[in-house]
This record gives sequence, structure tokens and C-alpha cells, in this order.
Amino acid sequence: MPWRNGPEDRARDAVTYGPEYRRNRAAAKRRANGRCEGCHHAHLRLQCDHIQNTAALGRPDHSLGNLQMLCTGPGSCQCHEKKTAREGGGWRQAKTAADPPHQARTQW
Repeated sequence: MPWRNGPEDRARDAVTYGPEYRRNRAAAKRRANGRCEGCHHAHLRLQCDHIQNTAALGRPDHSLGNLQMLCTGPGSCQCHEKKTAREGGGWRQAKTAADPPHQARTQW
């Protein structure tokens, strides 16, 4: 499912992910130096992740000590997806099973 990207969502994200987050994200990228901070492999796609989940804290903590760069996407170890599935308490489980055959999905 793609991220929602409507005008309301962009306005909310501009407030939530303000200048402090952008500044510390750039510092975290420099600190990682092209390597995932979870598996320590060099990957092309790294995503900035909050070590302590902002939903668990009840407030955003964009400090440099709470940010890490994790690999994401196909062809990587998918550390970001694994961490997201782990911290979600089950409701964010990674999709590992293939779709069932068409006959099993169709109900007549």
C-alpha cells in the first residue's frame, strides 16, 4: 500500500517532520556512511528510522541519538521492514506469505 500523499498529509508531515528532524536525518546519513546501522552492510537504499517508536513515546523524538539508517526495499536485508514488524505488536507483521491462488480468493 503506498503512502498517502494528499494535501492534508503533506501539511501534517511538514509540522511533524520539521527542521530538527531534517537536520538530524542528514547527520544520521553522514554517520551511517552508506551502511545500514542494523546489519552493517552497504546498501543503496537506506531509510531513516526512529529507534524508540514515536507512537510508543506519545511524542516525536527526532534527536540524533534516536535516529538510525536502516536498509529497505528489494535486494537488501530489509532491516527497516523487520524492525517495523517487530515493534508493531503483531498488527504490522511483514507480508511473507504469497497470495493464495485465484480460486481460493474468489467466493461465489
